[in-house]
Amino acid sequence: MKLPGMKKIWLTLCASWLIGSLAVLIFSFSKNSFKAGLWAEIYCLSVCLLSPAAFCAYGWDKWKAEREGRRISEKTLHVLAFAGGWPGAVAGQQWFRHKTLKPVFRTVLLLTALLHVAVVATLYFR
Repeated sequence: MKLPGMKKIWLTLCASWLIGSLAVLIFSFSKNSFKAGLWAEIYCLSVCLLSPAAFCAYGWDKWKAEREGRRISEKTLHVLAFAGGWPGAVAGQQWFRHKTLKPVFRTVLLLTALLHVAVVATLYFR
């Protein structure tokens, strides 16, 4: 089932998460500013570094799929997303229209994103 406007919602969530992570890092490392804490900084750094890597991995895998070249394994794509690059993974999936017809793959990526949002929300609001 495809819901209208879900692509925009996904991409907006991913962009907001990435920009928010970058903002936390910038404010945390600047002088006379708040300190987010070591774990928050590590998490935000992983999001900022792995999201572009995941986005590029989806683009590369799509490019290789069209040319029948050596592909990136689905496990590697999921590990990149789980390690913090889920905003880039979701954006790459939508942007390149790659692995969008594989229900199991989409479900795992969705659960990964929801897990990240739930954990961060739980830690923030406790």
